[in-house]
Order: sequence, then C-alpha cells, then structure tokens
Amino acid sequence: MLRKIITAVIFTAILFSSFSFGANAYTVDEEDATVESYYLYNFENDLVMAEKDIDKLISASSTVKIMTVCIALESDISMNTVITITQRMISGISGRFMGLKVGDKLTFEDLLYATLCASFNDAAQALALSISPTLDDYVEKMNQKAKELGMSSTVYADITGVASQENKTTVSDLIKLAKYMSKNEQFLKISSTKSYKLSLMATCDYTTISNRSSLLTSYKGISNFNSGSSGDNGYSSIHFYSNGSLSFLCIVMNSKAIDKDDKTNYAEYYSKKLISHGLNDYSQVSVLKADTYVTSMPVELSISKNEIKVYPKHDLTLFLPDDIDIEKDLIFDVQIWGDNLTAPLKYGDIVGRIAISRNGVFITSVDLIVKDDIERNGFLYILDLIKNFVTGRLFLLIIACNIIFFSIYLTRKNTRFKTRRNVRRNRRIKK
Repeated sequence: MLRKIITAVIFTAILFSSFSFGANAYTVDEEDATVESYYLYNFENDLVMAEKDIDKLISASSTVKIMTVCIALESDISMNTVITITQRMISGISGRFMGLKVGDKLTFEDLLYATLCASFNDAAQALALSISPTLDDYVEKMNQKAKELGMSSTVYADITGVASQENKTTVSDLIKLAKYMSKNEQFLKISSTKSYKLSLMATCDYTTISNRSSLLTSYKGISNFNSGSSGDNGYSSIHFYSNGSLSFLCIVMNSKAIDKDDKTNYAEYYSKKLISHGLNDYSQVSVLKADTYVTSMPVELSISKNEIKVYPKHDLTLFLPDDIDIEKDLIFDVQIWGDNLTAPLKYGDIVGRIAISRNGVFITSVDLIVKDDIERNGFLYILDLIKNFVTGRLFLLIIACNIIFFSIYLTRKNTRFKTRRNVRRNRRIKK
C-alpha cells in the first residue's frame, strides 16, 4: 500500500513537471548576431546544457575539414612522409589559403596542422590528393565515414566546404563526428596547438602555422576542431574543452552579425558564452548521502523486526545548475522490488532503486540497500510455505482433480449399484 501511494504521488509530480520541460534550459542571448544552431554538452555527466535547432539541415561550412582530417589521420601515411606539391594540389583553390606553389615540399604532418589549425584550403586539397588519386575519390571516403558514424543527414560535396553549397549537415550529425574525434589523441594534439613551426623539410613561404581560434588564448585545455567563415552563412565553430575534471563539446553554427559591416567572429563569441556558462553556472551538487535512509518497509517472516530502513547504496553527486532547489526541482522515484520485504536479509542486499529526474527527464538512478542482517523465523517460514502451497495453483489443481475423480467414482459406483439392483429385481420377477 505504501509503495502504491509513493508511486502515485511521484507519477503526478512527473506529469505536471513535464509541462515545463526545457523551461530551465540555457539559451544564448543573441544581441548582435543571429545563430542558426548551437549545442553545449558535458561529457562526464552525459548532460546537454544548451541546444537550438540541432536537427535542422544546414550548410556544413568549413566543418567539412574535420572529416577531411579524420580520413587523413586514419590513412596509412606516416607523419614524416614528404609531400611535393603538384599543380593538381593547388588547382581551383578559393577562399582561405597559405599560398602553396608547385614544387613546395611539406611533411604530411605539416599539411595536417595547416588544414586543421589554420583552415587553409590549399593545404586541405594537397592533403587529400596525397592519399587519393582524385578529389572525388576522397569525398567518397568522407561520405562513407559519415555513414559509419551514423551521420544520416550529412552530405559532403568537396573537401573544404567552401567551393560547394551542396555540403549539408545537422548539428546532431556534427555531434557524432566531434565526439568520435575527441577520442583521437593525434587530432586533439593538433587542434589544441596554438602555434606550429613547420618541419625543417618544408620549403614553402610559410614557417609557422597559427591556430585560427582565439579561444585557445581564453581557455587552457581547449581544442579548436573548427573555426571559420563560410561566406553568406556567417561563422561556425566547434570546440572541445577539458580542464581535467570537466570536459565540454561546444558547437555554434552559421552565426551572422546583424550589422553587415561587423566582421566579428560571433561563432566564437557565443562559444565563449556557452563554455563560460558550463564552467561558471554549474557545479557538482551532493544529491544523496549513503547514510540517509530513504524509506522504511515492512518485513515478513522476520525473527526480530517487522520493519527495516532502506538506504542509497552510495553517495550521489550530480552536475547541476548552482541555483537549483534540490527538493523542488528534482523528482526522487523510490521503487522497491515488491510491496514488502521478506527475511532473511543481509547487509548490502539490493531491495530496489531510487530514480532521479528533472523536468520530467530521467537523470540517473541509485540502488537501494538494507544495512541490517535480518534472520528468518523458521516457524513462520514453514507456515508461510503451507499457506503458499494451500493458496497456490498446484494445490487448487490437486483439489480440483480429486473432486473430479471422486465425482467420477461416485457416478460409477451409483451406476453399478443401480445395475445390481435391477438385476436382483429382474431375478425376483422371473421367480
């Protein structure tokens, strides 16, 4: 009965809280620019902290280069391999470039840094043609990798994202790609480098590659997966940040200044706002203590206690907004396995769980345990076995079968009796 009451109350609370789903979600204040889509995610707590139109189909812009570098890193080419620039490698280049010339020599690693950190299009094209015979073949590899990662809405048409407006994606797809690349140590090393000096083998005019993102000077531990402009689409940026204890993925796509003469990179401006929100407005909050009992439950067949207290198996700390009211904003759903507990019970036995949700969205759960040893009363146990047997299906089946057999027996006995009586009657008549 107690469990039913608890469940009813919690269900009602969740039902009403679901109407305000997303009411506490963070939104960036778009003062000087518009942002088509954005996303902020915390890895340690699997928490989406902010989002806007993440399933909307948008231009992939220069984020295409993330996949360009992904294919290159997963190729068999050594970092020290020397690449000689050919005419095909620099033919048709537009947008941002480093000015490579036919005959220039760079290492494969040099081209990776120039593509990812500085977003140079000629470096990206040279990188692709050092692996594949044609650009179309390389683009096919990119699209195949997108399918492998579940990027179902993404289509790549070139290797830079600038030459074609046919490059399409969604933030949801970019999340999959960025999370995948966040596990690649070489990619993280390159994307977090502020300044890279080209190898001694390099013969081009450039000597040093500077990271295009200004956020590397704002945060220690940040990686620039992509930061660039895409003409009429404005600016886009994808950053991964980790301070050792917390890590975030921040995506801002196609941000354009309201004032056309304003050349500010508002994608990075809003990225900084989002990351600061994650760092400054959230903290680890103690939600449950292992030594605080959650509820009491009746115990059957106990030799000593009729009731026992139930506790969380361990302390629970959650990454939550600093202004959260734990009692009002979190829902604690106590679920016990059965309407009551049955002895014997041992310290640490799991008897249920407590599920925690916020705004109707499940966050996590913790097992519930008992912290006492409860012995079973042997006499009560035997009585319970008898009770269960008597009220069980097997016993009822046996009774039913006996009734049927007895009814058949009586019917046959009555039939035989009538037959013998008729025989005796007939004999008297004949005499």
